[in-house]
Amino acid sequence: MEELKEIYLSTYFLIKLNSIKNYPIVKSFLNLIKILSDYSEQNLENHLILFSEFETELLKTGFDDLSNFLTACIFEEISKDNTLKSKEELDILSNLSKITCEDLILILKEKFPNNVNLINKMPHFKNSPVDFNEINFNELNNKIENIFKNNRAFIFNENFEIVPVEFSDKTTFKDLKEYKEQKRILFENTKALLENKKVNNILLYGDAGCGKSSSVRALLNEFKDLKMVQIFKNNLINLDKLYAQLKNLPYKFIIFADDISFDETDSTFSTMKAILEGSLIQCPKNSAIYATSNRRHLVKESFQSRIGDEIHLNDTLNEISSLSERFGINLLFQKPTNDEFIKIVLELAHDNNIDIDDKILIEKAQKMAIIKGTKSPRVARQLIDNLLAKVQI
Repeated sequence: MEELKEIYLSTYFLIKLNSIKNYPIVKSFLNLIKILSDYSEQNLENHLILFSEFETELLKTGFDDLSNFLTACIFEEISKDNTLKSKEELDILSNLSKITCEDLILILKEKFPNNVNLINKMPHFKNSPVDFNEINFNELNNKIENIFKNNRAFIFNENFEIVPVEFSDKTTFKDLKEYKEQKRILFENTKALLENKKVNNILLYGDAGCGKSSSVRALLNEFKDLKMVQIFKNNLINLDKLYAQLKNLPYKFIIFADDISFDETDSTFSTMKAILEGSLIQCPKNSAIYATSNRRHLVKESFQSRIGDEIHLNDTLNEISSLSERFGINLLFQKPTNDEFIKIVLELAHDNNIDIDDKILIEKAQKMAIIKGTKSPRVARQLIDNLLAKVQI
């Protein structure tokens, strides 16, 4: 218990790396070891509350080991300013990593011997011993820089890691027929981002198969200096953590959220709304969010939403539309008319040197549309791929 108290008191000597103590999980861990090392505190409930708060904060980070989180925090601070590195302060943080869950539970049992059965049921957390002075943070920083230098497409996974992925799509705006105004706006907004100008987040919405996602991906072929990070819907709640990793990198990023929609009760909906606008956490200047959805307001609406209590009906409708309104630009992609559909098919056939009489090609296009139940650029592309593969439909 005395050793635990000494480790706790030593954290007052964190000066250069003092900001690490402000992370909620670190703060809750320090509160926990403080109460455990206090002989005079004999209220079991207070101890259990702090244990619970710490476990909750650890769960929020997505890390299953406190030491891994501490490593990420230290790396983030030192990568911003290498002068913050201090052997003495890293030793203090290393001592925090040596405090295991088993150590803390043993102290808890000593303080409350009549409640051992209850204490044995407590959930355990991981905290692996790490000597932070042995980690070469400069080498780690160079490794990360090389990942971004040598790759252009990434995904942000549930472990809060930005992982490079192979990008072999050669599609350009020229390959995507029609929707000229939508492509112009996408191009100009992205060009402005690369020129360090203030830009808008963009929502691309409308009918399926009209090229929303393809248009976003094509930007990587339109702009060689652009990089793109895809974040999946179930991970949008961690968008702020992606912001934190991108903001200090010397590159321009599109954060790509593809095919998203929410239920009205979805907690991710409120979180993303706050992060997009109205939160202290803002999208970094080197990034912009481009999201696609088949729904104008991103929310799956029910009839009940529109016929509810007249007193609150307007509030309900405003809430439904509030997320899409936080995008500075909204681009509509509608299904083409029959003439536009035929034009897309003919242009794609010409681009791919398909030698078929236009009349026959139009007949095939109409047949394909009936089979698919819709006329869209995707269906046109599928027809051309079938013809190139000599597959008869």
